[in-house]
Amino acid sequence: MSLIENKILIQRFYDEGINRHDAAAAAAFYALEAKNHSRQVGRAGMQAVFEALFSAFPDFDYRIEECTAEGDRVVCKVTMTGTHRGQPTLAQAFSGMLNGVAPTGKPVRVLQFHSFVVRNAQILEHAAVRDDLGMLLQLGLLQRPD
Repeated sequence: MSLIENKILIQRFYDEGINRHDAAAAAAFYALEAKNHSRQVGRAGMQAVFEALFSAFPDFDYRIEECTAEGDRVVCKVTMTGTHRGQPTLAQAFSGMLNGVAPTGKPVRVLQFHSFVVRNAQILEHAAVRDDLGMLLQLGLLQRPD
């Protein structure tokens, strides 16, 4: 696929899967042998990840601010917004930091960077860097020192 086609695939992933809160549709963009943060999880594992994200933030929304492609890699700077209304259904979601945390009902706006490896019109690998500290502060789960 071309660089433009790879970028379009990632835009569709966000528009048709993530932003519609459809875990199965989002997972369908991934290869059967997909890796997430260097761990082989497969398409089914990615669906479980998305279900966990949507269970904690049912109104998740991602907006791509910038997107760059080179070779088979697409990197996006995104802003995630959502309201903390539930708990993740997967212990590894959010690196475990929301496990056992009662829903706060608070909205968040979080800067994230996502890196995808695309092959044969599917996402083969994904990794992300998120402003988790900022999210925890917005949720009131951490306090800034005086």
